[in-house]
Amino acid sequence: MTDLLEKIKIAVPESIIKIINRDAESFDFRKKDNSLNKNLFINTLILNYFETFSKREKEEKESLLKEASNSGLDIKQIDSFINKIVKRSSRDYKKKDQYSFYISFRPTKKSSYVIDYIENNLLLESTLSDYFRRLFYSYSALPQYQREKILFKEQYEKALEAIKNNKQVYVSTKNNLGNRTLMSPFAIAAVKEETYNYLLCKDGSYCRAFRLSKIQDCQIADLPVSFTKEDKNQFEKMIKYGPQYFYHSSDTEAEIILTKKGQKLFNSLYVYRPIPDKIEEDHYFFNCSSDQLFQYFSRFGSECYVLKPRKLKNQLIDYYHKSYRNLISFYKSLNK
Repeated sequence: MTDLLEKIKIAVPESIIKIINRDAESFDFRKKDNSLNKNLFINTLILNYFETFSKREKEEKESLLKEASNSGLDIKQIDSFINKIVKRSSRDYKKKDQYSFYISFRPTKKSSYVIDYIENNLLLESTLSDYFRRLFYSYSALPQYQREKILFKEQYEKALEAIKNNKQVYVSTKNNLGNRTLMSPFAIAAVKEETYNYLLCKDGSYCRAFRLSKIQDCQIADLPVSFTKEDKNQFEKMIKYGPQYFYHSSDTEAEIILTKKGQKLFNSLYVYRPIPDKIEEDHYFFNCSSDQLFQYFSRFGSECYVLKPRKLKNQLIDYYHKSYRNLISFYKSLNK
């Protein structure tokens, strides 16, 4: 059995290290002292991904063998050749200077059994380090929202099962540990920038969204869900415009005028950009969350003018006015 006290080290490119570190932070893998818990992150990744990754490798190998069989080549020779390629490519990794960075982790009680299984059954004639290197490569090549599904596999699969069977769920979040809230799940939606996933739920009479990585626990309740037509319309709106924003019942259609420079900014600032329902010359019409509009257009300054709703217009005016006052106060303090 794998020694729990002995660390495992895997040589990888710096790009893989950066993704691992960024994900550990983005998905909030932390110790009690709030420092990053990279060991927990790596062990969670291996536990949640090794089956999918190994199945994919096996399917790719079988596909190659099938092609070889159709070409009339000897299967045993081709199988041996594929294993030699895997082994040689793994050996070549170590010769390259770019593989001078290391991922190191100490197995947990849970992962030690999985690592033993991998070592005895899944290596394809390569080493354990080579297997993990390929696994980290595969993980890092996925978009962030897919990586989030891997790391929070249990919560994701429980939520999907409840949605499929029209059942309610008990949800506890990292910010509300120990307290479970009964909710009716509607869908899991990713933001259009493919960064995070959100569980869309009806909580009492409110339509809400919880980021998947913030859900600590999700348990299915033997209670049916119930959604009104208004609920479904709200959820569809959240899926279309962005589940990460809070939607108010008072949200109304917005009309915004953009200057020439404002139009260029709108075309270039893609991240969290709201989707216009229609554009008429310099008039842009939206029917999304007012919070999204405020967060996005607060960067435009005098390059955008809100005609409606009045609440959004006043929000932006107050924001710029407060920013101006704070800047003046700050620069005056420097001259004292």
